[in-house]
Amino acid sequence: MKITAGVGVFILSALIGAVSCAPVTLLNAVTPSGSYTKSSSMSYGDLDRQSLDIYRTDRPREGAPVLVFIHGGSWTDGNKDMYKFLAEGFTSEGFDVVIPNYRLYPEVIYPEMIVDTAKAAAFTSKQFPGRPIVLMGHSAGAYNVLMTALSSEYLETAGAQLCNSIAGVVSLAGPTGIIPLDEDPYITIFPDRFTASDAPLNNVDGPTPPIFFGHGTDDKSVYPQNSERLAEKIQARGGQSVVKIYEGMNHIDAVKFLSRHFDGESTLKQDIIEFVTSLQGQENGVYCQ
Repeated sequence: MKITAGVGVFILSALIGAVSCAPVTLLNAVTPSGSYTKSSSMSYGDLDRQSLDIYRTDRPREGAPVLVFIHGGSWTDGNKDMYKFLAEGFTSEGFDVVIPNYRLYPEVIYPEMIVDTAKAAAFTSKQFPGRPIVLMGHSAGAYNVLMTALSSEYLETAGAQLCNSIAGVVSLAGPTGIIPLDEDPYITIFPDRFTASDAPLNNVDGPTPPIFFGHGTDDKSVYPQNSERLAEKIQARGGQSVVKIYEGMNHIDAVKFLSRHFDGESTLKQDIIEFVTSLQGQENGVYCQ
């Protein structure tokens, strides 16, 4: 999706096509499997796309939050099976990682992708009792996790409480609603076109977990102003947010750089780890007090 300061033209589908074929297959093929034990396609709901994979690290960090990663794909594409490279990038650092699928258009429209994200988070909370969760997403997935964290009713409906389960959020190249949507299929997926409660920018009125925003200067699909504007609004209301703008990083780099094979090209993954570990030891739900 292309979200600029003045033109709402979406091109993410082509980018996802470029990432989902040979490059990801090759990246996963050269990614080792020795740092985790995987439980595949566990059902968090009754429908076909309501399943997730759990990667349990073989070298756990004491007290580390569980990372739940929500994939991108313009709400029309994407699959959990693409992200072994990302899971291993964090299990090798001592984190348990959960990667769900969620229902996509044309099967569903807003808000069902958020409903599924919340259900996956609630299911994860039951799989890791007492462990804090950090929701992490890229692009459309970043939108999903932001809405799940900013609109607590989704978690409540799924049987979880925001303040008792979500320690923080990592939003990578996520759209936040700085301009209305104006092109199909997005105006069909979001009938209010990001002008109402369907936009993260319009949901900063309740308890907000700490949020890390990562964006690249060369992102021509979802411009960095999306992260900057939402972070500013959260901070103005007394919330905690961290914004990192990475020189030369594009839209796909924001997820590619989470692989061990790109550790030397960006500090993004280490910045995320620093943010996540900063949440350890905090009283669960301290942002709700």
